[in-house]
Amino acid sequence: MALPFQNPVSQCMPGFGSPSFYGAASSGTSNTSAVTISIGTTATTPATGGTGFNVSGGPAPTSGKWHLRLVGATSTTVLSLAVQVSDGTNVWTVATIPVAAASGYVDYTGEFKTDVSINLINFVVGLSTGTSSLVPLDAEVSLV
Repeated sequence: MALPFQNPVSQCMPGFGSPSFYGAASSGTSNTSAVTISIGTTATTPATGGTGFNVSGGPAPTSGKWHLRLVGATSTTVLSLAVQVSDGTNVWTVATIPVAAASGYVDYTGEFKTDVSINLINFVVGLSTGTSSLVPLDAEVSLV
């Protein structure tokens, strides 16, 4: 899967200052399974089609904006999402999206500010019901 973000979340971050880090990853899941997309400092899971957010080895970011998009789900697909950050030892949930009908196309963004020196961000996506055979997912982060 490609990462077709034409308008990255960093374009709407003036309140966070100049974003220093950008990472993105793509995945897919069926209508009855869960998937975790992980964007780390230098690598992503899944490994293909993604980029880590701190490949130059700068100081760890502590805040930013996240963006998740899914396409091609049926109107009866039910979605749950948790966005998590980790310092390598502990994991904090910084956002959750309650279970809701995905209605084909979903595009969520959110921001967070933490005291955590972030080296990993997880998008834990769960889909249930519906009849979609493959739902492409794209995730991106822009961090300070």
